[in-house]
Amino acid sequence: MTEPLTGRAQASAARDFAAQLRWWRGVRGYSQGRLAQRMPHSEAMIAKVESGERWPTEDLARRCDEVLQTGGLLSGMYPAVRAEQQASDGRRRRRKETGEASVDDARRLLSMVLADTNLSATHPFVRDALAALDGTDN
Repeated sequence: MTEPLTGRAQASAARDFAAQLRWWRGVRGYSQGRLAQRMPHSEAMIAKVESGERWPTEDLARRCDEVLQTGGLLSGMYPAVRAEQQASDGRRRRRKETGEASVDDARRLLSMVLADTNLSATHPFVRDALAALDGTDN
């Protein structure tokens, strides 16, 4: 059995997580199937995390810590894995783009409400909201 990884310069957080999971599973004498039986995750999920085909979840990290008695090592690694996942799939960029799209959607919705004379009379704030949206950089 090899030593647990302590941080290779070129290794990714997900690969380090997978290696630590495999190492601790081996130390404790658990197969992927036996570990899966002890927690509400499938053997396939554990195999895919270990092979790098899936990102681990925070729940998986926490439950693996509990079952394998790692002292919180895997949960402690999870924030770096999560940051790597967000960077790789562009989640931060999509959130910004989604926010910009929601301004356009709000402008269209308010314009439709304003066009309906019954609604615009009922909701006089619509004109002010539209003016405020027109003042945004979009």
